[in-house]
Amino acid sequence: MKVKQPTTYYEQIEVMRSRGCEINDDVVAIEFLKKVNYYRFSGYFFAFEQDDDTFAEGVTFEKISSVYAFDQELRIMIMRAVSAIELSAKSIISYHHGHQYGALGYMDSVNFGDKHDHGRFIAQLEVAMRNNKNAQFVKHHFHKYGGNFPIWVAAELFTMSMISIVYADLKVTDKKKIAQEYSTDYVHLESWLHSASVLRNICAHHGRLYHVLFHQPPKLPRAYVKNSAIGTYSLGRQLCMLKLLYANWRDEWDNAFVLPLSALVEKYGKSIDIRKVGLPENWEDVLTW
Repeated sequence: MKVKQPTTYYEQIEVMRSRGCEINDDVVAIEFLKKVNYYRFSGYFFAFEQDDDTFAEGVTFEKISSVYAFDQELRIMIMRAVSAIELSAKSIISYHHGHQYGALGYMDSVNFGDKHDHGRFIAQLEVAMRNNKNAQFVKHHFHKYGGNFPIWVAAELFTMSMISIVYADLKVTDKKKIAQEYSTDYVHLESWLHSASVLRNICAHHGRLYHVLFHQPPKLPRAYVKNSAIGTYSLGRQLCMLKLLYANWRDEWDNAFVLPLSALVEKYGKSIDIRKVGLPENWEDVLTW
C-alpha cells in the first residue's frame, strides 16, 4: 500500500525552502508548525504558488503565516455573525409556525410542505434532545410537560443546518411570510439560510476561507450582483449574503462586522490580497449598508 511517510519539522521547513519560500528563523517556524499541522498550513500555499508548484518570488514563511492568522480571525468574525443570524431565524420561524399551527404543530407533517421528510426531522430532534438531556430547559420540559416541547422551545435545539432544512420544508405560503421579515422573497431566503449553514460548518471545523471557491454560491438579487464586482464562487459573495440577512439590523452589521473587518484588513494588509476572498478594492462600499 502506497502511503506518505511522516516528516520532521526540519524536513518540512526544507521542503518549503526547496520550493522557494524564504524562512529567516527556523526556530520560529518550528514553533508555529507545532501549533498548526503542516498539512493544514500547506493549504495556504496555493495562494502563493506558481504553475510549477514553486513559490512566487519574495514569498516568506512570515507572510504565509500572517495569511493563516488573518483567516483564523476572519473565521471568528463570521461565526459571530452567523450565530446572530441563527438565533434570529430560530425566533422568527418558531414564532410564525407556532402562531400558524399551534405550539406542537411542528410535530404533525401536514403542517409542512410536500417534500418534508418528517421522520428524518423528528429523528434529528430526538438526537438533539438526547445530546442536551442535561440542559435545564430540556429536563424541565420532560419533567413538567412530559417531553412536549413547544416549537419556540424545540427551536433552541435546532442547528443552523436544521433551521435551513425546516425553512426549506415549510409550505410556500409560510415561507413567503417569513421571507418578508428579511425584505426578500422565499427563493432567496432559502438559498441564504442554506449557504449560511454551509459557511457556519466550514468555520466551526476550522476550514480555510482565503483563496477558496464555494461551489454552491448563494442567490443574490440581480441588481446587487451587477453593481458589485464580487466573485461568484468566492467568500465575498458569502459575505454579501450575510449582509443581506442582516437587513433589519443594518447598523449592527456595519458596526459589528464591517468596521472590525476593515481593521483586520488593515492589520494584515501587507500580507493579504483582498481579491483572494473575492472582494473588489472598494469592498467596504459593497458590504456597508
